[in-house]
Parts: sequence; structure tokens; C-alpha cells
Amino acid sequence: MRRLAFALIILISIPYFQIAFADGKGIYTYTYTVKETGWVDIITRFESNSSGSSWVLVPKFQKYSLRVVSGSIKNEKVIENTSYYFYSNYTFSYSPGTTIEINWSYRFGALIVEPNGAFFSTQIGFNRMDDALILVKLPKMYSIKGVEPSGYAIENGSDYNVVKYYLNGMRNNTLRVLISFETEKAEMKEMKVGKLTVVYPARYQDFAGNITKYYEKSLKMIQNITSLREEIPVKVNLFVPEKMEDITTQGYTGPRYTSDVITQGEVNLNMMLARMPEYELPLTLIHELLHQYMQAAGLGVELRWFHEGLAQYLSSVIVREMGMNPPEEPDNDTVRQIMAYTGGDFSFLLDWRGGGLPGDPSLYYSASLIIAKDLARKYGDDIYKKLFAEMRKDKATVNSPEDLLKYLNRAAGENVSDFFRSYGMIISESVQRSSLTRTAWSYVKQTSWFNPFAGIAAKILEDGSEDSATLAIYLTVLGVLTEALGLALIISTLLSIKKGVRRSSRVPQAEVESSTSQ
Repeated sequence: MRRLAFALIILISIPYFQIAFADGKGIYTYTYTVKETGWVDIITRFESNSSGSSWVLVPKFQKYSLRVVSGSIKNEKVIENTSYYFYSNYTFSYSPGTTIEINWSYRFGALIVEPNGAFFSTQIGFNRMDDALILVKLPKMYSIKGVEPSGYAIENGSDYNVVKYYLNGMRNNTLRVLISFETEKAEMKEMKVGKLTVVYPARYQDFAGNITKYYEKSLKMIQNITSLREEIPVKVNLFVPEKMEDITTQGYTGPRYTSDVITQGEVNLNMMLARMPEYELPLTLIHELLHQYMQAAGLGVELRWFHEGLAQYLSSVIVREMGMNPPEEPDNDTVRQIMAYTGGDFSFLLDWRGGGLPGDPSLYYSASLIIAKDLARKYGDDIYKKLFAEMRKDKATVNSPEDLLKYLNRAAGENVSDFFRSYGMIISESVQRSSLTRTAWSYVKQTSWFNPFAGIAAKILEDGSEDSATLAIYLTVLGVLTEALGLALIISTLLSIKKGVRRSSRVPQAEVESSTSQ
């Protein structure tokens, strides 16, 4: 499964309120008219009764027209360097009574793979001093299943159902809207090249063509890395997002919403890829194909963290060899954040096995990628080609960290356990030793804040042997007992002192009586 490293969508609840003109403020009206083809006509209208200045996001790579309906504008400029990849900042000043309209159309405004469809708005962004009304007009033939974020209203018209949002710019001046819907079923078409079959709606024939093009360019490289000469039959299906969280799931294998990691011969690609930078489609396709070929080459899905990190890393290597230049993932800021958050201890990855997503997917995916990249940096770019060659030589199925280490050691020509140890991942070729060492490290870490022998135990564990792990466990237990005994002695001493104070504060009754009598 390929996911964006960090979700860029913020889900918010939009309070519903009415818009009225106010001095020094303008009103933006965004009207999205969805066509049955998936094309969306977009009109952004700005109005103000007073003079002032404003800004609004406009498409960077799509043609649009700007018309002054009334009033006048001046000091206009387009700022292309924004935090939004696809959008520029259009800034302008205006006179009282000004109305302007920005018009454009977008082919992938609504994504439709019958019977499912999804409207995903362009990025809405405008001057915080202004307010906005958002209108999304969907044909009546579309049955709305879900709308995000909350805070919307729906009006039923004769030809369209209209989803409305009102935005108070001071509270929120950015928004993305997702509307999932159902439509009538339609016959799918198939496009084949080699043993790859792409199933697609007729409207996306060019998109399917791009999939087959990238497949032909990358197949030999994938086979070369995984030491698989035979071509694997693969069917590619397209899907559309149903929820905001689906936007970042660019591809997966197996049935949707199940815990299956890899279904041999099946790849699913998100139609959102049509709206992303050009390199994202080949990155995602190759990522999912690598899962298929790596599994066929013997890399088991119980090593989920290694499967994902390696597919992520190798797909970027292959895409670069194809002449594209995707950005480095994860970027330096993300690496620093992860290292600070984890303290450089990635041992949590060892528990990511089989199906399902971990609690924090971004962390797990990024940490897995860091490991895969760093292994290649330290042991050479061909380390993974050698790894699969060694696995294929033995016809092995590698499903455990211990087996992975065995074949990585062969590929590197040396023991790479110290590399994993540098990330807090305790692995040895012996399952018993590896398990015992991980247990010892767990004891040391959990008791380090109070155990007087934790530092010595950690030093002993650097040896990596089974005997050192056993000794470290004994030392850890001894340290806990020593600390408990010391604590018991302190408590006993305090209780004794307390009893002594009480005893000395009591005066015998006879003594009291003799001292008070005449």
C-alpha cells in the first residue's frame, strides 16, 4: 500500500452562518457545477461595496479567465511561490462596488468509476478579512452518500442538489470539500500489455494508457531487482475516495477495507493520482508492483515494515531511472521530527506484521523508508538486488527478522546486525538469541529510570550473544530487587523513627501524677 507520508488535509467543522456585506470586507462566492462527465465548471466571484485589497488562490497550471464585472481593480499581481503546489496567490486592490469573476473548468473535479463517484473541490483559499459562500451543484442523477467536512446545508433543486458552506474568513479562510456519491453502473473497458490488464471507465482511457506506458518502462527494472524473470499476471482496478482519509491512500492490493496486505495479481489505484504531480502515478504503480514481485521472490508479508519501506524506496529509485525527479521522502524536516519523537529507537517496527495499518501510519511508513534508504546508503545501491538473488538461490520464503538478517548478511558480505542495533532493532540470525536479546533490551529500557544496573546490562548487550542477553536479564532483575530492598530498608527506617518519636512523646502516668502532687 502506498500512502502520502503526511496528510495535508485538515478536517474542520464549519459553523453555519449568513453572509452580509460589511465595510472593508468582501464576499467570495465559489460555484462548482459538476457535469455528468466528471468535468467541473468553477466560478469564483468576488464582490464588495467598499474599497480595499484582497487575495485569492487561482490555478497555477490550468488556464483561467478573469473578468471585471463592475468597479475597478489595480495593483494586481500573481504570486506563484505559495505553500500550495497547484495554486498561485492572486492579490489585488479594488474600488467601491467592485465585482470580479474568475472562471475555469477542471476535468478531474469529480472522479467517477461507476457506480462510485467523488467530488473533491479545488483548494479554497482567500483573504482572512473576507467571507465566502461555497456552492457545489451535483446533478440529480447522483445520489449523495457522504459530505466532508461537517457544517454544510443541502438544498434540493429541479436539476441539481446543492451543497452549501458559509465561511467566516476570520475563523477559517481555507477549505477542501469531499462529496461521495453513487451513480448508475456502466460497462468497464480493458487495456492489456503483456500480462498486465487495466480495467477502466471509457472516460479515462488516456489515464489507463499512462499506466501501461509506465508498466512497460519499469517492468525490466523490477524483474532485475527481484531476480524474477517471469512476468506476473496483474489486474489493475481504479477506485475513487469515499472519505477524506482515502485521499492519502494512493494504491493498495487486495480487497478494499480488509486486513489483507497482498492479493497476488491484484493492484488498485486511486483516481486522485490524476490530480497529483506527474511522478505520483508511476511511483504508486511501481510501489504496488514491487509488492507483487517481492512477495513472489520470497519476501513474506509478516515483514510488513520491510515490505513497505523497500517498496517505497525502490519505486523512487526506478522512477528516477525513468527520468522523473520526485522529491526526497521523507524530507529532512520529517526525518528530524521522527528521530526526535522516537529517540532513534525504531524497534516498534518489528511488531508491524501481516495485514492492517498501525496506529500511526505516517510514522511507521516513514521510519520503514528511513531504514531502507540507510541500508542502501551504507551497503551499496545493489544491496537489494543481491538480497533477492540470495533468497532466490535458496528458494526461500523470508517471513522473520532473523531470516531477513541472514540473507542481508550474505548480500552485504558482513554482519549487518549492528546497523539494525543502531536503530534500536535487536535482530540476530538465531531466532532464540534474537528473541532473548529483544526481551533483555525490553527489560533494560523499562527499568532504566530506576535500575542501578541498567547501564551495565545495556553495555553487556552490545556483545549480541545469547549468554550476554541472559546475563543482562539477571542483572536487570538483580537491579530491580536491589532497588526494592533499598526502598524497603528506607521505609523500615522511617517507620522505626516514627515509632521512636511517638514513644518519646508519651510520659508515664505515675510520673505525671508524682510531678503534679504536693
